[in-house]
Amino acid sequence: MLQSIVANRQAEYNSFSRVIGVFAARWDQTEIITLGSCWRTIKSFLLGSEYRYSPVSALYLFSRPQDFALQRVRGSINERLHLRLWGTSLRLAGQTVWVGQVSRDIGVRFTWRTWNLTTHRIDSDVDEARDYVLEDLFEVGRIEAVGYVGGLEACPKNTPRFNLTGDPYYTDGRRAVVIVSEVRTVPKFIG
Repeated sequence: MLQSIVANRQAEYNSFSRVIGVFAARWDQTEIITLGSCWRTIKSFLLGSEYRYSPVSALYLFSRPQDFALQRVRGSINERLHLRLWGTSLRLAGQTVWVGQVSRDIGVRFTWRTWNLTTHRIDSDVDEARDYVLEDLFEVGRIEAVGYVGGLEACPKNTPRFNLTGDPYYTDGRRAVVIVSEVRTVPKFIG
């Protein structure tokens, strides 16, 4: 029993290390929300500057917040890409299956729906943000296999859905499935 627990923990650690290793050179891990990080975020917002490690708010999946969040800055704190990842109990070839969510921030606005009264406006083309992550992984050559599966029903630009804070979004409804590689490789396309 103890050996099984240790083996599972080791597999989780190896899977986490593999995922972090794929993104580490090009994405920054975010800080946790503290008084200090909030102050640095406010300062960056007021100065219109970058803050590479600015914290992100929690999103919930499986009744828990993301296991970790990464981001890429795009000129100012108002324009970032947020990538949140949740480990699952599912395994593929002994590795943890991770579920991710990406969004591209395009501005900041006030809202009564968050504790700090502000939120980022997101780019409504959520598929473009999804495909950006794939392009990034292709560029570093760390995709072993990639494909798309059905997700939510598609919603076109003229009849968007809305997120919790009212931002519209549209999607083709497909979800990317990626098997990452620890080394550079030529990807296989799965359908």
